[in-house]
Amino acid sequence: MEEMKFEVAFMPKEINTKRNQVCVLVDVLRATSAIVTMFEKGCTEIILTEDEKKAVAERSDYLRDGTLICAEDHDGNISPYAQFSPSLSSIRSFSMAGKRVVMRTTNGTLAGLTLWKSGIKEIFIGCLHNAKAVMEKAVSRAKELKGSVTIVCAGRENGQIAALDDVYCAGVLLQYGEETARSQRLSPILKDSAKMSRHLLSIYPNTVQAFEDSGSGETMRRINCREDIRLSTEENISKCVPKIYFSKTDGIKVKNMSGVILQ
Repeated sequence: MEEMKFEVAFMPKEINTKRNQVCVLVDVLRATSAIVTMFEKGCTEIILTEDEKKAVAERSDYLRDGTLICAEDHDGNISPYAQFSPSLSSIRSFSMAGKRVVMRTTNGTLAGLTLWKSGIKEIFIGCLHNAKAVMEKAVSRAKELKGSVTIVCAGRENGQIAALDDVYCAGVLLQYGEETARSQRLSPILKDSAKMSRHLLSIYPNTVQAFEDSGSGETMRRINCREDIRLSTEENISKCVPKIYFSKTDGIKVKNMSGVILQ
């Protein structure tokens, strides 16, 4: 039986860029969960940026066509140059049907930009919301390319340290990846990093407690966004599968690969 290898990069800088692989980027609290939620709300596309103020200054059409800005400051609060932050509770109450969004977060969007610039061109956006759907897509694409699947955790402190919540989420995604591989008559092979993520699931009684225990959870409590912890644990509520790609006009963007625009 043909093999399908799975591994986890606990931080973007750990990934082997020379490997033939499909990546699933995870920043479960909160960037990748926020991206999936925005597409569920009818957002048409998401432009990733390192500087939302500069992006708007250089593109006057963003102001004319009603492009929305989603960004956070270093502490996780809403940026002064944005209409809303990547808080899941705020996004769910924000009207964005038919809108494009310029997005910057401390770790998640930075990780996406870093992966693309490093030469990796198969990057899906994953979280618990779309866990089953994104792993089905990733495994299928890896099979087509005769490659492997790497779950890349965005980490904390600009991707310099590992994040418990991301690694735990990777463990959940791996379960769906293994299940999908077997359904496609592939033998799933977990590298040591993947085994470590899977074993982490046995330490906590449930996902909420794992996320509460993480540094990201601590940040959510400090900025009064504790509801985002619970919302980020909602599993398989979306079939949206976002993917990073490049546009000559807007640079590095994210589009919904599921073909379904939800409202």
